[in-house]
Amino acid sequence: MDLLDLIKTRSSIRTFVDKPVEDDKIAQILEAGRWAPAGGNKQPWRFVVVRDKKKQAEFDPRFHQPWILNAPAIIIVLAAPYDTWEKYDELDQMYIQDVATSTQNILLMTHALGLGAVWVTTFSRKAVRKTLGIPKEFFIQGLVCLGYYDKNAGTEYHGEIIPNKKDRPRRPLNEIAFNGEFGKPWTATPE
Repeated sequence: MDLLDLIKTRSSIRTFVDKPVEDDKIAQILEAGRWAPAGGNKQPWRFVVVRDKKKQAEFDPRFHQPWILNAPAIIIVLAAPYDTWEKYDELDQMYIQDVATSTQNILLMTHALGLGAVWVTTFSRKAVRKTLGIPKEFFIQGLVCLGYYDKNAGTEYHGEIIPNKKDRPRRPLNEIAFNGEFGKPWTATPE
């Protein structure tokens, strides 16, 4: 599968089968995250792998997202804030953008390995920090819940079934990309 096909076929998977994810696959996923681009090569990402249901249950006390509890593995994605140059004060949170690129690499590698994943940003950061002993200087960017999955399964969420594989329509390029200036549509299409 080429890269664009990999990107197009990745989707958020919220229902997992009860099968552990092998350490070597998690290592490959973490390695993909490690090789993301970062401003000034600061590499602010840190990862905590959790495969303990009791700990996972602590992460979601208010939001009711069953995939947090049911995931065979969760990668907690952290950002180590770093100082930017004083003259670039509007770039004071570049580390968040750096860690987002790392998370995208993690999601793509998970898909490339035949696993499913969902990036979760709604959870109790306070509970995650306390449960895992994460120092206060680290920003908790998100959770990547991952594991093997049944593509025909779905998850009940607030009375609605969310399928594992669903259509993900995208706006056409000429609505979101511009040529030379904002508002002048990009007209070329990928082959």
